[in-house]
Amino acid sequence: MKITPEDFDILGVAFFPSIIGIALYALITGNQLPDWVLYYLLFTGTVGLIIDGTIVDIMFLRKKKDRN
Repeated sequence: MKITPEDFDILGVAFFPSIIGIALYALITGNQLPDWVLYYLLFTGTVGLIIDGTIVDIMFLRKKKDRN
């Protein structure tokens, strides 16, 4: 089995929502971290999810549709 860099994007799609969830939970509950850290986590998670989601869609989901 050959592992390509795109395979790690699937892990990113699973990981970035957890970053978003942690940031939103901390912002809503008033965690003691500085707000800029939480907004940075929220931004990083959102951008990472969009980028990895797009790569997974193009490399895996659409590729499978084209085969059928």
